[in-house]
Amino acid sequence: MIVALAAVCALVLPACDSNGGTSSSTTSTTSASDAGTETTSAPESTTSTSEVDDVSSDELVTLTYWSGFTGGDRGAYEDLIQEFNDTHPNIQIDYQLQPWDTIAQQTPTAIASGSGPDIVTPDYNVSTILEYVANGLAAPLDLIGDGENQIPDGVLPETLVDSFTVDGNLYAAPANFATLMLYYNVDLLGEAGYDVPPSTMEELREYAVELSDGAGQYGIALADHSTIAVWPILIWSDGGDLIKNGCSALDDAEAVSTVETWSSLIRDHQISPVGLSGDEADNLFAAGKAAMEINGPWAAGTYREAGVNFDVAPVPVGASGSPVTLGSTVPMIVSATSDHQAEAQVFLAWWLSKDAQAQLATAAAYAPSRTDMADDDAITSDSLAASFTAQVPYARLYLPDQLKFAQIDGDIFSPAIQSATQIGDALAAMQKANDQLNEVLGCE
Repeated sequence: MIVALAAVCALVLPACDSNGGTSSSTTSTTSASDAGTETTSAPESTTSTSEVDDVSSDELVTLTYWSGFTGGDRGAYEDLIQEFNDTHPNIQIDYQLQPWDTIAQQTPTAIASGSGPDIVTPDYNVSTILEYVANGLAAPLDLIGDGENQIPDGVLPETLVDSFTVDGNLYAAPANFATLMLYYNVDLLGEAGYDVPPSTMEELREYAVELSDGAGQYGIALADHSTIAVWPILIWSDGGDLIKNGCSALDDAEAVSTVETWSSLIRDHQISPVGLSGDEADNLFAAGKAAMEINGPWAAGTYREAGVNFDVAPVPVGASGSPVTLGSTVPMIVSATSDHQAEAQVFLAWWLSKDAQAQLATAAAYAPSRTDMADDDAITSDSLAASFTAQVPYARLYLPDQLKFAQIDGDIFSPAIQSATQIGDALAAMQKANDQLNEVLGCE
């Protein structure tokens, strides 16, 4: 256990003190470097398919679940947890909500010491799974198969299975699967003479300019930091990328041109305030001060409560000619030190059932985390859920296989976008980021 705690401290430094406890630092687990080289003495899971099928029904088991879903979709998750508890009298979920940075700081040490949760959403970044697996903190799952508490092969989206699989073992289940769409204020577009939302990036830029009045109303709320990954969508739509063949593509002509075009519109035409954070962008749209925003289903409830007359449309198609959007998922893992791994997998299998996924989709507009529900009556009868679900074929995950995700996103890519939008010279900003990214990736 001392070895395990030492490895965990290496993972989250400076969040661990010399005694293996946690300090007040909010350093995320994804900021550790070379975490994949660490190993711990956390015990290996011994859960088998038969154990999952034959969970005892004679005694009450309470599973502690740490989650960071405190936003507008909070109620949907709480209702699902209550549904599970009502239908599984012998397995109860103690659902504990905490800020994401608190979970990221405390979970590794808590699991290694055996005092952590049975189930946890450790972070909203897919690549975090790689760190937990490398440090022996996540139990391998037996979720895919023909057993009573399993999901049939081929039902989970391939992109999620690939991202959650390490050395042939599945280590996480999706708590959700979100796609991003273009939110637009129906009233503001109508007042400007637009009866339909933009369908191409050229139209999106045109709308954004026309809907900005220079006096506090903006065509689009486009954040450049602390936000869901919107700028990668803009780059993808024009045929660019962040990484190609294992090396940086940030200084490719397509990526540079996209960043230059949008950053110039922000600076020169005030289509969006300069230096917006994700929360600030959301607040502008909720206040009716921004006509458009690219966002996920979690925002819908907040905008309804704010009284915004909004609708959603697919992200406009760019120069590549192919539709593309961001796919976002929050992984759920089972603690490697949990004494109730079999019961935890019962919960995960139930969570991924058609009934549970339909309830989540209709309550919070998330696309189902299954590939066999596009024609489900519950989905097709809810226009918002159906819209987000229809974007699944065009969704890409953001840096899903990068162990140094936090460094790439927080220290390289986001600062490059901030520099381009706030200072200018997109080419210099992207070339600098390109060199930094290649250094991290080990490329010449």
